Amino acid sequence: MKLALFVPCLVNHFYPQIARDTLELLEKLGHEVSYPSGQTCCGQLMTNSGCLDEARASVEALGKALAAEPCDAVVAPAASCVVAARENLERLSSSAELQALAGRIYELTELLHDVSPFDTRLKPLERTVSLQMSCHGLRQLRLGTASELAVAEPVNKLRALLSRIPQLTIKEPSRDECCGFGGTFSVDERDISGKMANDKVADHLATEADAIVGYDPSCLMSLEGAVSRRRVPIEVMHFSALLNQAI
Repeated sequence: MKLALFVPCLVNHFYPQIARDTLELLEKLGHEVSYPSGQTCCGQLMTNSGCLDEARASVEALGKALAAEPCDAVVAPAASCVVAARENLERLSSSAELQALAGRIYELTELLHDVSPFDTRLKPLERTVSLQMSCHGLRQLRLGTASELAVAEPVNKLRALLSRIPQLTIKEPSRDECCGFGGTFSVDERDISGKMANDKVADHLATEADAIVGYDPSCLMSLEGAVSRRRVPIEVMHFSALLNQAI
């Protein structure tokens, strides 16, 4: 596929390695990947704060940059930013072209599991990881079955992708509760957010994994902060790093 890479703000400024791993992974899988210049924020933090005019201006600038790049689909390694980009383009933009673009923006897990599955043989990685199934991915992108839903056959798309890596042991915490980031919630309600992050890290530590692995950099940042403050021996990483290592 011909893909345009959308690199959200937090990845660009704090976790550029996630963008590099995503690019390398997609290219190893045979995709042609471009980086549209001029892309900017999806507007998530602005809509969190009720600043809809500012969010509209930002997401329309993002949409125009992405729409100008000839591609089959847009992909981003960040679930919450994909949700925000889709919703803001659909609800805030008056452009029919940009509204239609929302349907071609995919989170990396979605792309690799649903849109363009791969059959590449992966190298073994002897590690034990605990999955961080973040809220936007679970409840809006349906990357897994949320714990409050009673279904006969629950789905976990992240587990399905990582389970293809030989010798990788995959575990999950006892609950899929929020990590406490929640966009501007982590600023407005700092103490509550910190307690939620600590609780979530404790759940991951109980799995005895050596790494917390997820698909949303903002949630991983929240957990990484709690891990750093507690000085506990567990790595926090985006799943693109694991697949990139294994391919």
